[in-house]
Amino acid sequence: MLHFVRNEKGVLLPAAILLLFIVCLSLFATTMAYQSKYRTYDSLEMSNINATIKRIEKFNLQEKNLDM
Repeated sequence: MLHFVRNEKGVLLPAAILLLFIVCLSLFATTMAYQSKYRTYDSLEMSNINATIKRIEKFNLQEKNLDM
C-alpha cells in the first residue's frame, strides 16, 4: 500500500481530485433533492392553511347570515 502512495507517476493527485469531485457532486445532488422536497411540503402546507382560512371565513359568514 505504501508503494502506491509513494508512486511518482502522479496518479494519486488526479484520483484524489476525482474522488473529491464525486463526493461534492453527490452531496450537492442530495441537498438539492432535500430542498425540492422541503419546498413541495412547504407549499402544500401554505395551500392547506389558506384553504382552512377560507373555510373559516365562509363558516363565519354563514353564521352571521343565520343570526340575522
